Amino acid sequence: MHPALQPAPDRHADIDWLRVVAILLLHLFHTGMMFNSWGWHLKNPEPLQALEPPMEVLHLLRMPLLMLVAGAGTALALRHRGVGRFAWDRIKRLLWPLVFGMFVIVPPQIYIERLHSGAFQGSYLDFYPSVFQFVAYPQGSFSWHHLWFVAYLFLYCMLALPLFAGLGTARGQALLGRIEAVLARGWSAWLLFLPLGLGRILLRRFPETHALLDDPNTFLFYGQLFLFGHLLGRGPRIWEHLAARRRASLAISVAIFALMAPPFELPFPFEHLGVSAFVWFVLLTVLGYARAHITTSKPWLAYAQELSYPFYIFHQTVILLVGYALLKPELGPWTRFAAVLTVSFLLTWALCEAVKHVGWLRPCFGLGPRKPRPEAPAVLDPQPRAVEHGG
Repeated sequence: MHPALQPAPDRHADIDWLRVVAILLLHLFHTGMMFNSWGWHLKNPEPLQALEPPMEVLHLLRMPLLMLVAGAGTALALRHRGVGRFAWDRIKRLLWPLVFGMFVIVPPQIYIERLHSGAFQGSYLDFYPSVFQFVAYPQGSFSWHHLWFVAYLFLYCMLALPLFAGLGTARGQALLGRIEAVLARGWSAWLLFLPLGLGRILLRRFPETHALLDDPNTFLFYGQLFLFGHLLGRGPRIWEHLAARRRASLAISVAIFALMAPPFELPFPFEHLGVSAFVWFVLLTVLGYARAHITTSKPWLAYAQELSYPFYIFHQTVILLVGYALLKPELGPWTRFAAVLTVSFLLTWALCEAVKHVGWLRPCFGLGPRKPRPEAPAVLDPQPRAVEHGG
């Protein structure tokens, strides 16, 4: 086996790297949302139309990549723990940060939006009690905003617990072996775009809301990505196959993009199938290249991986706070974009670093307890001391 394809006992460096990259792209995307012409919580007076074409592509890929990687991560998490321990770990690392975020991290976003629109005037202390009216946004001030991903991921993990338990049995392991054999042969793994596209077609009349109860299209789509990621994470031979066919996968991805890029839509249902195929082929291409070329974990990667989840929780709130503050100075749109991107990144990073070192805050951002520092070994004097004799 190629050394790049050897699975690590506890983590995959390529999966960690992709998770970090996906969250950095998310920060870039949400900064761009302030500067394009699409609806968002805070808008720059002068939109930057040049941002929109790359953001349209990024919109299709950023969250699917994160969910696929999260699904693969569950397979790695179940290697050394039972389903019960896994469930408790997800409660600590997903549910509790979600609840904390809805009461602490998200409300400043709603406050800034209402200040900006003129819907509210007053201090944050005047605004904050409205959160406890528990009226859903946008009518009220209770929301999970960008933390919808955490909510959906937690539900997928809980709903999949019976499946995970079944896959841990002898019959389940045999089934996984058969699935791995199929997906590691030919182009079978790439054909999974068909169920993704079918779900989009059947539920096409439901817009993406991230509000769970009225969001069946999005919930099914990301649920499929979570499940596919988990199956990929269970099958090392599939990863080898993705890496081996990465160049052909890239070529097909480019061809699909060239077909889908023109502004006119293809006849129904080919538009839905084409978009699903593009997203899925690009994701598998990225996985293949990452597995082939990211062979070892570096200290900076372990550091970035640890801070990636707090960074995700913080980033949109910091972007809105920094963006609102930088609306006042007279700046050109590109200068303001660069300033918001840079300042919000550095401030989010600084907040993550602070959380990392505060024990009681770590669980609020999905971090485990701090590992105790190993004690330094006693230094032995190599030279024997002369015995002093008293007079």
